[in-house]
Amino acid sequence: MKKIILNIACLFGIIVAISSCKKNDYFVGGELHNPKINMTTYDWMKSNKYGVFDTVLMLIDKAGVKDKINAQGVTFFAPTDYDVYNYVQARTRQVQKVDPKKMWTVDSIMKYELGRFADSIDLYITKEQLTNDKLTASGKKYKNNKGGNFIISYEETRDPALGYNENSTVLPKVVMFTYLYQSIGDVFDVKTIIPPVGSRTLVQTSNAQTTTGVVHVLNNSHVLFYYR
Repeated sequence: MKKIILNIACLFGIIVAISSCKKNDYFVGGELHNPKINMTTYDWMKSNKYGVFDTVLMLIDKAGVKDKINAQGVTFFAPTDYDVYNYVQARTRQVQKVDPKKMWTVDSIMKYELGRFADSIDLYITKEQLTNDKLTASGKKYKNNKGGNFIISYEETRDPALGYNENSTVLPKVVMFTYLYQSIGDVFDVKTIIPPVGSRTLVQTSNAQTTTGVVHVLNNSHVLFYYR
């Protein structure tokens, strides 16, 4: 019974976070007006008044990896609770191919996958402070803490949903996080990278500069750990 209550509570929290994201100015895209934040990365995520990181932080606590995201001088590409929800849904679809009655839940992650979570969170961490002023439109390859490669770019956009206005001569810019499944050379066109080579994810809020590092918040359509 306790597990059922916990699952319901976790899923309810994720759903609330999803609906709340639409109201939260931090999560509508672009860059923070004041990037300097006088608290650690963990505490900034915890302070979000809509709780969009509550499930992510619960898993971070359970897996014992708070120190990873709070390490001095790192950049953390932070998933949201929405991304955890997308992962749970994808895992459920997978397990139901074997047993249509089975469900994958947040409790399943805590019971079976905390080790995987602790290891895979390194996909989102790099030992460099990647503030927006260091980024380019064409992108540059970096190493994450697992030793894999990703590309981060700062690109102009003509998407009205991301702030484009045809009456303005200034194009808005967004940060893109491109996770690489395969190795590529040093010469590439980041905008053409698609699976199975890599996957591009919009950073919905960028350039948060905490007392411990830099945070870029991944888009709510992302699936945790790029599960496929």
